[in-house]
Amino acid sequence: MNSIEKKDFPLACIIIVIVAAACVVLAVVIGAIPVTTPEEPDLPMIFFVYNLDREDHSYTDTAYRGLIAAQEDMDFRTREFATPDFETLSPQLATPDPERPGLVITVGYIFADLSCRLADENPDVMVLAIDQPGPGSENMRSYEITSYGSSYLAGVLAASATETDRVGIILGTQSDLLEGFRRGYLEGVYAINPAIIVDQEYVRDNSPLGFADPDRAGTIASGMYGGGTDVIYAVAGLSGTGVIHEAKQHPGRYVIGVDSDQTPLGPEVVLGSAVKRVDRVVYSGIREYMDGTLSGGETIAGFDEGMTGLVFNPKYSSFEPAVSEWEESARDAEARYRASREHPTAVF
Repeated sequence: MNSIEKKDFPLACIIIVIVAAACVVLAVVIGAIPVTTPEEPDLPMIFFVYNLDREDHSYTDTAYRGLIAAQEDMDFRTREFATPDFETLSPQLATPDPERPGLVITVGYIFADLSCRLADENPDVMVLAIDQPGPGSENMRSYEITSYGSSYLAGVLAASATETDRVGIILGTQSDLLEGFRRGYLEGVYAINPAIIVDQEYVRDNSPLGFADPDRAGTIASGMYGGGTDVIYAVAGLSGTGVIHEAKQHPGRYVIGVDSDQTPLGPEVVLGSAVKRVDRVVYSGIREYMDGTLSGGETIAGFDEGMTGLVFNPKYSSFEPAVSEWEESARDAEARYRASREHPTAVF
């Protein structure tokens, strides 16, 4: 396979700049940044909580698109928090109406404990816990998106595109959630060719900071590419941009993105992306809350439910027909994976 395809400012202006900068610093220090100033106190309040800043071109941005879409279609107020610190949220939930939220959306597996505590301590507040497996509760909806099937197809794509019979996967950190990505990818690769070598690395060991370290991810990718790996599945949030950067520096090396379509980040090197429709979960959760139909409990969704899938860079659409032939196998593989998690002692 060939290369796949100095000026003086008035004193008043200086003062304004200094004040604005101070406000930004203060917002970062307290860790909670309201993105919408409440002007209509009669509207419902929704809190949106995520771990890392937006503009990761991946998971967080996908979730945020769901919030923006909901704001366009529904009337509610929102406050946004970028912190895993429970103490930051607790005082906010203790504030009197109308600032107190009726719904709190937590996005990401690191919030599993926080979500349970918020729900337990605030039984009159609904909690939508995204990508946090568990039974939920009366006022907490646990919604897990399983990416095993889409990662299986990513593996099929990698195995179909490699010229070196050596591919790789770089993950942000170790977690049960990312284990589905890793195992699905491996199964897809080996379904095509069991002899393919798969390099596996984590950006950070047991730390969510692994999703925000493009330099470290780039260093890992550079080593892989230099060692003969020619396709890397980057399951690392913002860190994945480091992998894409390195692919651009190494001719004949490519990336499979994750969570959102990452083709715009590397039109020449991104083969496709295993998308995860967190935006749909956010939007539908807000819709149900506004309609009064959001209930507690547990939801697990994935490839069959249209919550995940593999999208192709149009430049490399020639791979799509061959990969599509494996969709039924991806469904079956994800079903087995989900069953094994529900019944870990059973033999499938």
